[in-house]
Amino acid sequence: MKRAPGYALIWLAALACPPIASAAEPGPARTLHVAAYDAAPYAARDANGLFWGASVDLWRRVAEDRHWNYDLTLVASMEDVTGGVAAGRFDVAIGAITITPARLAEVGFSYPSHRSGVAVAMARRSGLAAILARYGAVASHLGVLIGLMLGLLLVTGVLIWLSERRRHRAQASETSIGTVFEGLYWAVVTMTTVGYGDKTPRTHSGRAVAVVWMLGSLVLISLLSTSLVAQLTVDQLDDAQPVRLHDLAGMRRAAAANSSGAEFLTGSGLTFQSYPSLDAALAALAMHRTDAVINSVGALEWAVASGYRPAVEVRAGLLAPALMGFAVPPGSPLLVPLDESLVRITSGADWSAREASYFAR
Repeated sequence: MKRAPGYALIWLAALACPPIASAAEPGPARTLHVAAYDAAPYAARDANGLFWGASVDLWRRVAEDRHWNYDLTLVASMEDVTGGVAAGRFDVAIGAITITPARLAEVGFSYPSHRSGVAVAMARRSGLAAILARYGAVASHLGVLIGLMLGLLLVTGVLIWLSERRRHRAQASETSIGTVFEGLYWAVVTMTTVGYGDKTPRTHSGRAVAVVWMLGSLVLISLLSTSLVAQLTVDQLDDAQPVRLHDLAGMRRAAAANSSGAEFLTGSGLTFQSYPSLDAALAALAMHRTDAVINSVGALEWAVASGYRPAVEVRAGLLAPALMGFAVPPGSPLLVPLDESLVRITSGADWSAREASYFAR
């Protein structure tokens, strides 16, 4: 969660101008009404009713630095957060509030409080069912080779029967091959190199077929094994690759209503299923009612680690980098002093470690 030095330089340059609005900075008698967007680990409330989170911690440091009095209100909906700030019901909103063009049209934003980005969560491919599904998908790519093996197996079984049937009629024994079924059984046993020896060719032509089939089946089995391993390796490497926008094509996409993930999908022209909360979207993903959940990376990783890790994983990479900030009403006199304190605090040596501690799971 480190912040690039360039951001601080830009804001410091802007702050070099005389702060016209700072004269209206609230005095000690005024209490600021602060909305905390309910999205751990940025802002949340524990079982004792106490507020916690990276944004809450940062806001407390800002308020202490500015000597501001305030009260906190937990707000569950992003729409209520931005709507409340735009209408003046809240003086400031904190939490996992990504700075987007749509939100900038409604409210003002401070110097970035956190670095973020849009990430993707997908169902974790583990367990017996997932392993069988993966092998099935890989086998489908090897359909031509498997079909060739089955065809040659059938042909070999028939050839060995044609070569051995007369000998079987003249001198029947338990080890001779006298039916097509026995010929196919011998071909399978030989191909898999089991070699029980309960059925063996007796004629010269039958043994010639056996030699060709033994050598050919070794080649076929080796080819199938190496192809299977190669395909599985490629499949695993694909899982480790960062997810790109085009990877979402054809998937059932989901996002929490009015979240940064929803705004990203809308801006990208992609349809998606909207859920009332990130938790509801992840629950749908865990039950395979959707294929991918898109959200800001910090909140997404925290939500997955908190209750969905056995079934869901956050894929590597970001669909788009982003920044989070504190939202204020348009033209708010708080903006300049708020920026001054944020630049000072987030540039400190101890803040990066403190912020990272909220995301360590």
